[in-house]
Amino acid sequence: MDKIDSKLLELLQDDSRTSHADLAKAVGLSPTGIHKRLKRLEEQGYVKQFTVVLSRERLGLDLLCILLVTFKTNLAMKNLHSLEKAIAQFPQILECYTLTGAYDAVLKVLVRDHNDLRKFLRDFSDAQNVVERVHTAIVLEELRERSGLPLPVKDEP
Repeated sequence: MDKIDSKLLELLQDDSRTSHADLAKAVGLSPTGIHKRLKRLEEQGYVKQFTVVLSRERLGLDLLCILLVTFKTNLAMKNLHSLEKAIAQFPQILECYTLTGAYDAVLKVLVRDHNDLRKFLRDFSDAQNVVERVHTAIVLEELRERSGLPLPVKDEP
């Protein structure tokens, strides 16, 4: 990946609908050259998907929560499989990561309100049997939310 590739990826992270013509102007290439570069970047796995970011406020999804999960028996493989199976059932779970430290996993959950959160917690509890404890933190304010990645610029031969 070179500086031009890095700049293209940066521009696309800001707005994935940017036309090839506009990208070409921004980096000093032809639209055909842009098309070839983007195709190569996709084939090499730099670009996973093109997507749209929706307004959760406009959709009435007002309660963003972070759930800190403790398993009954730490990170046993059966726990991971059970958790994966359970989280696949819930579109409210936006992200899930296993962790080191005091908690075994963290989930980012988005629901409409406190009633939906209560129902989600009950349903999630019923969907699996490996979680011992869930600490729920309600997000009061989002100071930074981004999906773009920091891009290192380097020239490869």
